[in-house]
Amino acid sequence: MITSKYKLPNLDEYLAIDCEFVGSKRGNELAKVGIVNYQGSIIFESFVYVNPRNVIDYRTSKSRIRAKDLEGAPTYEKVIIIIKDILKNKIIIGHTLFNDLNVIGYKISYDSFRDTALYIPLRRKVGINKEGIYPSLSNLSKKNLGIDIQQNEHDPIEDARSTMAIFMKVRENYEIDLIQNKDCISGIPS
Repeated sequence: MITSKYKLPNLDEYLAIDCEFVGSKRGNELAKVGIVNYQGSIIFESFVYVNPRNVIDYRTSKSRIRAKDLEGAPTYEKVIIIIKDILKNKIIIGHTLFNDLNVIGYKISYDSFRDTALYIPLRRKVGINKEGIYPSLSNLSKKNLGIDIQQNEHDPIEDARSTMAIFMKVRENYEIDLIQNKDCISGIPS
């Protein structure tokens, strides 16, 4: 077994996150977040209040977000405090994670995240080798898990669970590639 030579992180160190956004006058604004553990159990899920006067597009057809969902939801500031507390000292799993982390304003070191959109062996599995082009999560889920997700609308919990399940299938190789400093990540935006 390969892992006898290497110490992999404890499974409890992994959390997957996915965010849904609405389009606003300011750009993308966080409207819903989901965080799951390595087993897919929900750690945190919340809508996030966005001032309806600023919303240009709820993106309901893809995001399931509707104006009524955000009424009375906790503010961005409150949710961000919770998210940062949950993610502190964890290895964060995501798909195009840089988008989510950018909008929530969370900066982490290279060794603290695992991104299924950037891991070269996963990209190759769906036939994507170019930097800047990312495989869709639905494509990766179909190819790696044999399941169809995002059939009608996106859900951050479903997406976080799928991302975590994909990662768990390649976890050992991903971690060993990182330990060995292999060039296994491609297309990280600056």
